[in-house]
Amino acid sequence: MSGVVVDDRRLLGDEAFRVLRDAVLDGTLEPGERLHDDELVTWLGVSRTPVRSALDRLRAAGLVEFSANRCTRVRPPEAAWLREAASAVACLQRAAALDVVPRLDDRSVAAVRSGLAAARRLLPRLSGRPLTVEVLRCLGVAVGGVAARSASEVITAALDEAELRFAHALLTSGCVLEVRAWDDFTTAAGTALAERDPGRWADSVAELLRRVVATG
Repeated sequence: MSGVVVDDRRLLGDEAFRVLRDAVLDGTLEPGERLHDDELVTWLGVSRTPVRSALDRLRAAGLVEFSANRCTRVRPPEAAWLREAASAVACLQRAAALDVVPRLDDRSVAAVRSGLAAARRLLPRLSGRPLTVEVLRCLGVAVGGVAARSASEVITAALDEAELRFAHALLTSGCVLEVRAWDDFTTAAGTALAERDPGRWADSVAELLRRVVATG
């Protein structure tokens, strides 16, 4: 944790969670690393209560785990966990697509396509390299261009948590995204958008996730 700079202002609640979440995702807090309350209190400049609250939220999201003796550590990669996280995201993306895709107007379709095209421009430099937090954020915005339009707060909240868990699983497993997998996805997704077909959109997302997971 040395070398990480946190604002001297007190971080409480959501802010403590965001700092710890980002530290887990970017590898500052490494998989398997034990997290000690006293060290986190000093690092974040907060009391024990917001630290425990943030750790509880991280555990619910699947980023940390508690042992029987209340030892907390960053969750290490597991193949089954990676597959389960992908399945959860795919299911929630399908639920969002059923709500959103049939009612997309031409402007919304164009916006989603534009996001997919923007993400594609990143890939030639990254093919074969492990995914990073920055790349995942860009890809998440592109693939989530449909789900972001859902009117269901339940779906969007659940998807936010599932995608956080999935991102951590991808990063700790060293997964990559090949250009061919993305191109196949955008071809299928483009057809789904043109036809306003939520099932085809969801299938294209699920297949993309499957191919990325297979590289871990």
